[in-house]
Amino acid sequence: MDPAKVFFHQTFVGGAFGRRIFGDDVRMVVAIAKKFPGRPVHTIWSREEHTRQSKYRPLVAAKLRAGLDKIGMPGVFIANQASKGHFPVLAESPYALGCIPNVLIDARLLPFHVITGSYRGPGYNSYAFMVETFIDECALAAGVDPLEYRLKLLANWPDPGWAKVLHEVADKSGWGKGLAKGMGQGIAIANWGMHGKPEAGTTVGVVATVEVTKSGILKVHQLDAAFDCGRIVNRDAVLNLVQGGVIFGLNMALNEEVNVKDGRMVEGNFDEYPILRTGDTPQVNIHFGGLSGHDRFSELGEPPVGPVGPAVGNAIFRAIGKRIRSTPIRKHDLSWA
Repeated sequence: MDPAKVFFHQTFVGGAFGRRIFGDDVRMVVAIAKKFPGRPVHTIWSREEHTRQSKYRPLVAAKLRAGLDKIGMPGVFIANQASKGHFPVLAESPYALGCIPNVLIDARLLPFHVITGSYRGPGYNSYAFMVETFIDECALAAGVDPLEYRLKLLANWPDPGWAKVLHEVADKSGWGKGLAKGMGQGIAIANWGMHGKPEAGTTVGVVATVEVTKSGILKVHQLDAAFDCGRIVNRDAVLNLVQGGVIFGLNMALNEEVNVKDGRMVEGNFDEYPILRTGDTPQVNIHFGGLSGHDRFSELGEPPVGPVGPAVGNAIFRAIGKRIRSTPIRKHDLSWA
């Protein structure tokens, strides 16, 4: 087709969440239009078609091991990871870039016959969960408060924003306050876009405050987030992005999953694919005191999704003593006596 006969109407509202980088929708529309020459064609996907014939978040699995020294700090960190696409993000963590002296990361591609695509914070959203829940396990083994453990790990990291974010979110969330039985707080921190460099990308820290009933019903009461993207210009836009990213990250950790049966996606609509409802959304507090003032202006759409899941998982452990090592969290038995 002559490109002069093509006009693309760009949309300027709504979130694309990575979807706009693919052009397969255009190819499909053209293929259909060729069957009806001379007639305008409007192609619409139903929710079921889109859910069952789309692109999916890459599957990721990892086995993490650490050797702790006499004071409980990791002297050795070994990671075996497997995924389809977006790897090896584990190698970009400050823990692997100097905070731990001896690091070995083995990354493998998995040959899945499932089409994968972008998903807010691709790769990062999985590895943040794995690493930050693992760091909490190391802190437990060392008998050190999870916040203090991270601050010790990051003491020699040449990016002061990490410690500033941790101090800010811990202070504003009331980290360490006394809570009733069955309640707990968890903390996590991660960075999207650093590409192995300090003072790059956006660092986000989250503290989750949760409650778990004896029958295993989880309620996330509050999420506090602090961040460092360097500097900001539009405070309201920043607030909107971080709030949205935190809620997106919570839904991702609690609910999202699709299953394949007989070569077909099982879930088709929201009756089978639960998402976070307004009534289940906790109090979300965004704190600006973690900004380092560094010259960069990094992005804020994707970074908040990473630390939410591990913060919730770590909070669940502190509430009931059960460790969460996979998502979605809704599939875990959280009952306790």
